[in-house]
Amino acid sequence: MTEGDRGALAESLRRNPTLVFENTPEKQALLDRVTVSELAIPTRHGDCRAMLVVPPGADENAPLFINFHGGGFVRGYEVRDTIFCADIALRTGAKVLDVDYRLAPEHRFPVAFEECYDLCAWAFANGAILGIDAGRIAIGGHSAGGNLTAAITLRANQTGDFVPVLQVLDYPFLDAATDPADKTPGLEDEVLPYERMRAFNKLILRSPEDALNPYLSVVRADPADLPGMPPAVVLVAAKDPLAGEALRYAQMLVEAGVDVRLRKFLNSRHGFVTNGLEEAADARSLIVAALTGAFRPAG
Repeated sequence: MTEGDRGALAESLRRNPTLVFENTPEKQALLDRVTVSELAIPTRHGDCRAMLVVPPGADENAPLFINFHGGGFVRGYEVRDTIFCADIALRTGAKVLDVDYRLAPEHRFPVAFEECYDLCAWAFANGAILGIDAGRIAIGGHSAGGNLTAAITLRANQTGDFVPVLQVLDYPFLDAATDPADKTPGLEDEVLPYERMRAFNKLILRSPEDALNPYLSVVRADPADLPGMPPAVVLVAAKDPLAGEALRYAQMLVEAGVDVRLRKFLNSRHGFVTNGLEEAADARSLIVAALTGAFRPAG
């Protein structure tokens, strides 16, 4: 595939979403209740754009949730992501950093992983700048953002660079090596059809070997690297072709002795949480409860 072909495929994926977010007055009201400022955070790939979402009354010792959006590493940040972050901020009292990371095919693996890892390391080292308690930072993401969350947490567990208090994996993409049709056989959904997933993979990978890298296919991580990982919340949509790999990784974490809270939403499809569809209200309440508990000061 030529660079021109990659660019054309990416443009098609970006112009033709399978879910269209409807920004209702109720959703917009969430944004109107928070303060959103744009930051440029230094990383090895240059400054990373991120929105800092601050709820009313947040002080300089607030906890922080770092959110990574979905989109197959190809489709970018949208207002729905900041609306989701505003909801989380208002219900937990935490500040939320909504990350607009670099996209494929312009920036293929491992650029987004490295950029987001550096951003997390910066946040842990610069609590005073963000006005947060660096001992109470959680990270999470949706789909491709769930992949980034799992990979970052894995790498941090290996290096000891930082320790999130919680990882939130929302219908995560965790296996780039298995063909989509073989992931959860017989389960193809119009939100995430097989050919769309194959297209995302073509744009992410530099070579077939990348698909085997545990920082992209986290289900291929060495089990010896998993003990000591922070607690995890794993949200699975039963109608999602990615359900199988999320369940598999949750089981890997459990076998490693990690505290895992797993919930399978039987009536939901991929993308339901950030788009506010189906069982999104229950899923968001689960995330809020887990974050509230993780942010509670020890003692």
